[in-house]
Amino acid sequence: MKKTEVVIVGAGIAGLTAAIYLKRANCDFVIIEGSFPGGLLNKHKTIENYPSYPSITGSELTIKIMEQIKTLGIEITYGNAQSILKENGGFEVKTDIDSYDCKAVIVATGVSQSNDTIPGQEKYAGSGVSYCATCDGNFFKGLDVAVIGNNNIALEESLYLANLVNKLYLVNSDEKLVGDNKLIENIAKYQNIEVLNSSSVDSINGDDFGVTSITVNGKELSVAGVFPYVGKKTTTQILGNLKPDMKGIYVKVDSSQQTNIEGLYAAGDIVDKKLRQLVTAANDGAIAAISASQFVKQGK
Repeated sequence: MKKTEVVIVGAGIAGLTAAIYLKRANCDFVIIEGSFPGGLLNKHKTIENYPSYPSITGSELTIKIMEQIKTLGIEITYGNAQSILKENGGFEVKTDIDSYDCKAVIVATGVSQSNDTIPGQEKYAGSGVSYCATCDGNFFKGLDVAVIGNNNIALEESLYLANLVNKLYLVNSDEKLVGDNKLIENIAKYQNIEVLNSSSVDSINGDDFGVTSITVNGKELSVAGVFPYVGKKTTTQILGNLKPDMKGIYVKVDSSQQTNIEGLYAAGDIVDKKLRQLVTAANDGAIAAISASQFVKQGK
């Protein structure tokens, strides 16, 4: 077992930012990634709301962050995190390759789509299929779009998009909308939102340029964009028996990004928060890193 002060699990923008701040704080740490740096950031074809870049692709932004990581002498350790357990007043982080004894952990594993995807969903990801209205809504100004899902996130994103698009189809597989009453009331106020209850999307269709339509209950509807808010999952199973406070699939944290478990921090899309953006993920990572470094130093 290897010893270190802090382990960062996940090398998306939250984890990479945390690594930068821990390095500058002269903290001993390891950053673990199961696949490739940047995570879902690499799937963003166009980013226009990240400071200093009027327009940049996700992969380009990842490369620039990795250049900074390399300049600082930070190395990414590859392996699939399997569990995080309380051990000897600290934590034991196990991967499929190694295990680490540390005083603090920053979980930055993000969210992913479940295996139950709609035909065409993966094919047109980034070419009409988006998972963030506030990120990509401007690309669909004056066009017709569809939101798929029946939860507060789907309702909130629909309300945001309704102010930008021409028409919005809210596809709901249940008999009626489920969520906060205020959100449901606001949905009813928009004339350009058509709620399709008891409906399911058979497929997301398109051409070489992107999404052109969806098929709902056998009927084709012309849309330029699709926002699926079903089947999201987080990798909180690695927290094992720690059982941090949760809100649905998201981890609850305080203003220092610490969970209800001392020394365990969370950052990025895995966190329960109002806005999931690249800038807020970076913000989470910075705060978690400073908090973790201070926690570690206090324990010395």
